[in-house]
Amino acid sequence: MTGRAAWSNYHTHTHHCDGNGEPFEYAEAAIRKGMPRLGFSGHNVVPFPTEWTMPAERLDSYLQEVRAARERYRGRVEIFLGMEADFIPGLTSPVAPRIRELGLDFVLGSVHFVGPADGDHAWTVDGPAEELETAIREGFGGSARRLVERYYHLVSMMAETAAPHIIGHFDIVKKNNRDGRHFREDEPWYRSAVGRALAAVRDSGSVLEINTGGVVRNTSGSFYPSPGILQEAHRLKIPVIISADAHHPDHIDGKFAEAAELLRAAGYREQRQLSSKGWIDIAL
Repeated sequence: MTGRAAWSNYHTHTHHCDGNGEPFEYAEAAIRKGMPRLGFSGHNVVPFPTEWTMPAERLDSYLQEVRAARERYRGRVEIFLGMEADFIPGLTSPVAPRIRELGLDFVLGSVHFVGPADGDHAWTVDGPAEELETAIREGFGGSARRLVERYYHLVSMMAETAAPHIIGHFDIVKKNNRDGRHFREDEPWYRSAVGRALAAVRDSGSVLEINTGGVVRNTSGSFYPSPGILQEAHRLKIPVIISADAHHPDHIDGKFAEAAELLRAAGYREQRQLSSKGWIDIAL
């Protein structure tokens, strides 16, 4: 299968966490766009307050509404119930019992937090730029390198100990580094950190996401991951999947054609997708 009909999205946030719109609105957008499959991946509940993860009191309604949309649009679009589960050592992970008990079709695993997850110092790498600067200053002795290496170490740990079906936005640590103010991606230490994490992803069997959200929402101006990382992922034979990280129904296929071009330039000819028959490979 080739062409636009092959586009499907598995990274979707509704109003139940930090997205906009109800599940049925995303389903109808997928139908209008001719997308055969759509996966929902609300941010999982974490044990401290945030402004973007799913509140515990919204979890049941999220699960119910996605399942209701699956039945409502059966035969028109395949809908999959998933969760974007944070990896926070000692607190939560993509394979945490409370995640496994939800009866999900898939789990997208991500690292957002790099600091002590105590609610006051749970610094994220993709929040406001000021938060990252505070984390570098207060948590990592003023060293951006230490923070970045910690981030990739956590990605490696997730892949090794709690492998999800999909690895989300692999290098989102660069989000607030748009002008190279904190580090350069061509530095040997950075490439080493990336290489170790990619090796862990390869060994895990997880699918690596190419995430278009940083371009669609212009938060970083870049796809995740960068072209050089995609080339190395292809060399390591890591399967990939294009996802939108959509926070609005209009964005569920945002910049997918450009992402496919990046994948082809890196050597890929197929992407992996979840279907009613299981995981399948689709021609780019």
